Amino acid sequence: MPKLTFTLLVQIEIFPYSVFYMFFEQYLNIWKTALVNLAIAIGAVFIVCLVITSSFWSSTIILLVLVMIVVDLMGVMAILKIQLNAISVVNLVMSVGIAVEFCVHMTHSFTVTSGGKDRRVKEALGTMGASVFSGITLTKLVGVIVLCFSRTEVFVIYYFQMYLSLVLLGFLHGLVFLPVVLSIFGPPSRYIHNEQGENTSPNSS
Repeated sequence: MPKLTFTLLVQIEIFPYSVFYMFFEQYLNIWKTALVNLAIAIGAVFIVCLVITSSFWSSTIILLVLVMIVVDLMGVMAILKIQLNAISVVNLVMSVGIAVEFCVHMTHSFTVTSGGKDRRVKEALGTMGASVFSGITLTKLVGVIVLCFSRTEVFVIYYFQMYLSLVLLGFLHGLVFLPVVLSIFGPPSRYIHNEQGENTSPNSS
């Protein structure tokens, strides 16, 4: 009696799996994720600055400085050979919020000071610049330098090196580059210095 053979063809997708694969999957769309999140963060900062300052020109200058800080920080990452991964992307997005402190106070002080652009820049540097340097730059430097003594490589690379670079770049852009930009392209003052020595709004009668 002849034997009958049946062959069952079932299409099953088989793929290898490991617990470590989820960590490598992040590199598939890491650049897209980084750019989208940075664009959302910078856009949100621009909208908030626009609402608070009521000045499109001031918000645009702040936006320009923020973009420059983030781009320079990514350049430092390339120099230090810091990989673009989930940790560094989070640090980049957080750097947008931290970098705002270095430029928004200076821009606001420049806007509410009366006089010529050069005088307003000197006034902003003398008042708000000192506060930014002592209250933001130095305090963050002290907190970041402590991480240098960590024995964990993750803290040294992704937190000490990146945050130290961010503080130094924020300081240089906020207190060196931004005053030059404001002295050339700065927005007009909100106040007019009248004969009695008082600052009055240009919209007031």
